[in-house]
Amino acid sequence: MNHATRLALCLSLAACSDGGSEPADTSTDSGDAAFDLGDSGLAPDAVDLDTDTAADTDADIAADPDVDPDPDGAQDTDVDAEDAGPTPCDPNTGNALSFGVGDWTIEVTADGSWSVIPPEAEEPTLYAPPTCVDGAATLRVANGTPQVLNEFGAFRVRLDTRESRLEWSEVTGSPTAAEGALTYQIVGGGEVVLNFTESGGDLRVELTGDWDAGELIWALGGEDSYFGLGTQATGMDLVGRTFPLWTQEQGNGKPEDPVAWPLQGEPEAAYAPMGVWHSSAGFSAVITHDAYSEIDLGKSDASQVALRSYAALPGFVLVEGTSPRARLEAITEYTGRLPEDPPDWTFAPWNDAVGGGERIREVATILRDNDIPSSAIWSEDWIGGEQTGTGYRLSYAWEWSDETYPNLPEDIAWLHANGFAFLAYFNTFVPQPTRMWTEGVDGNFLMTKADGSVRTVVDPAFRTAGLVNLNDDAATAWMQSYMETAAELGVDGWMADFTEWAPIDVEFEDGTDPWHFHNRYPIRFQETVRAAMEAVHDGSDGEATNNWTYFARSGWASVNGGSGGVTPTLWGGDQNTNWEYDDGFPTVVPIAAHVGMSGVPIFGSDVAGYNALFGTPTTKELFYRWSAMAAFQGLMRTHHGSNECANWAFDRDLETLEHYRRYAVIHSLLYPVFRSLATEARETGLPLVRHPYLVAPEARWMWQGDQYQFFLGDDLLVAPVLEQGATSREVAVPATGWWPLFGDGPVEAETGGDGSRSVSVDAPATELPVLVRPGTALPLLGEPVDSFYGASEEGVSDLDAVDRYRLVLYPDVDGNVRDADVGGVAATLASGWNTVDWGAPTLDGEALPTCEGASATSCVDGVRALLVGGGLFVAGGATIELTAEVDDVGVWIGVGGAGWVPWDAETTLTDINPDIPPPCEEGE
Repeated sequence: MNHATRLALCLSLAACSDGGSEPADTSTDSGDAAFDLGDSGLAPDAVDLDTDTAADTDADIAADPDVDPDPDGAQDTDVDAEDAGPTPCDPNTGNALSFGVGDWTIEVTADGSWSVIPPEAEEPTLYAPPTCVDGAATLRVANGTPQVLNEFGAFRVRLDTRESRLEWSEVTGSPTAAEGALTYQIVGGGEVVLNFTESGGDLRVELTGDWDAGELIWALGGEDSYFGLGTQATGMDLVGRTFPLWTQEQGNGKPEDPVAWPLQGEPEAAYAPMGVWHSSAGFSAVITHDAYSEIDLGKSDASQVALRSYAALPGFVLVEGTSPRARLEAITEYTGRLPEDPPDWTFAPWNDAVGGGERIREVATILRDNDIPSSAIWSEDWIGGEQTGTGYRLSYAWEWSDETYPNLPEDIAWLHANGFAFLAYFNTFVPQPTRMWTEGVDGNFLMTKADGSVRTVVDPAFRTAGLVNLNDDAATAWMQSYMETAAELGVDGWMADFTEWAPIDVEFEDGTDPWHFHNRYPIRFQETVRAAMEAVHDGSDGEATNNWTYFARSGWASVNGGSGGVTPTLWGGDQNTNWEYDDGFPTVVPIAAHVGMSGVPIFGSDVAGYNALFGTPTTKELFYRWSAMAAFQGLMRTHHGSNECANWAFDRDLETLEHYRRYAVIHSLLYPVFRSLATEARETGLPLVRHPYLVAPEARWMWQGDQYQFFLGDDLLVAPVLEQGATSREVAVPATGWWPLFGDGPVEAETGGDGSRSVSVDAPATELPVLVRPGTALPLLGEPVDSFYGASEEGVSDLDAVDRYRLVLYPDVDGNVRDADVGGVAATLASGWNTVDWGAPTLDGEALPTCEGASATSCVDGVRALLVGGGLFVAGGATIELTAEVDDVGVWIGVGGAGWVPWDAETTLTDINPDIPPPCEEGE
């Protein structure tokens, strides 16, 4: 079928568009002031999605002005299978050669294919299909403009549709090959060059030429898997989909075919997509530019990966490294690493409290009275807001609201004295009628269109708003001044929200292309927050310069840097308060794993979800499961969610209070683990939460298929129960002999016919399946403390009070345990721990007395021993030598669950979803 025939058929049948008519302007539930129809009383069908009414389209939310909205007027650039491919040629006339680029080898065959052999390898890890074969193509180029829809922070950029004005052209024949470059002739005229150049020991692969867009293709093997690309939620293996590398609102739910876009998002939409990917074929890459790209991982053709870019030609850097770990370290040389150690209180639970100073003190008092560790109170409404027909909406002003919090300075001082940091809220919207709007317009601090007028949007509270022009130094300094004022007030950090909305129909005075600035906008915001905090926390008052943090939702990464080198922590965004795999609780697992593979070291999520637009509020069961999982991620933070009244909370009933306390304690006891991993992240770029491919690349069964699980570090395998009502799950393990966290011995794994290994784990609602690598010595705090922030109030314990630690041993089959360090005490362990006899242990040859109460000396309590100071401990055939660098530091030694007493015991649960009315009336 030729193009003319196909076009006529498409027009007569209206059957050849890229997915039907596009919805007009609709308003999404986005961020932490999101539109929740459940709160407003509106049914979903009350939202007008009619695309035929001109009034439905907001003039401030524009598509690319050059795009003809009439598909009949657009050039048909679809490529039929019959017409695709270059002009046939004779492979025997091509030139085959091999050349080196640094330590890399590039091989080009006579049929036009090319491949890359990494240093110290003998076979290619990446190779492209031939061009000198009818129907094959290794690259394409185009001029023109794509189709763009931009509504409520969501984007649809279409590079290859009838509505696009991009005119795509194929290459013809074999390339002209020379050292470091392959030059291709283009059908219809022109050329493009594929360059291979050295980049600090890595290999830069990049198209150059006078084209607006390009597509670079390489082969996808049938067993290949891909990981990374930022906060992706579609599964642990990303193959089979096309991912837009473009930060945006992801919507309220991400079904396969969203009918309410942009209220709903597409499955591959992400707040923080990142130009970093890893292939199980043995290579890892980071993209070379910040403009729009999309990576097609076998969706269009199961045998190919296609990287398409607009406003820049596609390119990437292949990093050197013989393992996923080494390559991720190399990736973070480009994207950045934490410039300082996070403050200790990052790794203690945080709790939200909104509604005013009384509520802040109420929540803080509940936590302290019930001995629940917590080191921060987060109040997003510190800026104030108002109750509207669609729920409570934050003001988005950048200063303390003395109406909502009349005594905020005193409240913050009280929180600090009681061991709580105070966290607030900022974003880059500047809505009317705030004072900041007037200042922004008068100072020319807001993004503007070509005619100089402010580029406005309808913000999530349905107000007309501008966006701070963070490409301008004066505008950045203006916003930073408000942040510094907040920090000087005593605010210790905040949610750095949104920044996905940066439009492309704006003009910058310095000529910056908005297509290149859009993905950089989140990083500019994060850099501004960092600059403000560093300016205030300069150490001049004796305070530690790192005693602050913030947590971001959006982000980006390329060879030009990434969010992982700027933002201390990142959270997963606004998941739904449900069990769905498109945008609910289960998605937090792949999001955490992939963003860690993209260079972001510390991650957390809203406990237990945020959005309730198309679903039910958080239930008790969901809260139980989510809070338990969060205890094993670096950032553990509760959120009241968009339906604050109806969502289940940590203090809703006594059983939940006890459950939350238990996992808040477990999270706090893990402090030595989190601190050690954070130091490793700063030094190497390796994340705290790790994708199974990063830890066990040889265990294919752990990262292909539907295995939703992650590692904390290398030694803790976390497998959350993600199905409502389930009380057990299968856990894929890399080998046999792994221990349950609270178990008294290792579990044997079942081996499948494909060599896979798994164990079946009982997991009632109070329990989280966590397995420990055999041979691990797990360092923990000895007992929980109230705060990691520090406290002056009498009776509030902090890290200064810690003089006891725990060393929990999980021996391998031979009874060996690896050496460890905890609390300034080095532990050298020997074999025999699988048959340890606690009946008559000795320390330096002297029998240990029985522990009675809180003993200050070495003793034994029947299942574990307390060792104070150094010495050689012997129990049966097991030995451990302690070398204390700190006087009077005690270490509890226990095997398996005995080392966790009493936190290994299940909490009481009588009804997983009781009929308990919410503590407030709807609308309060």
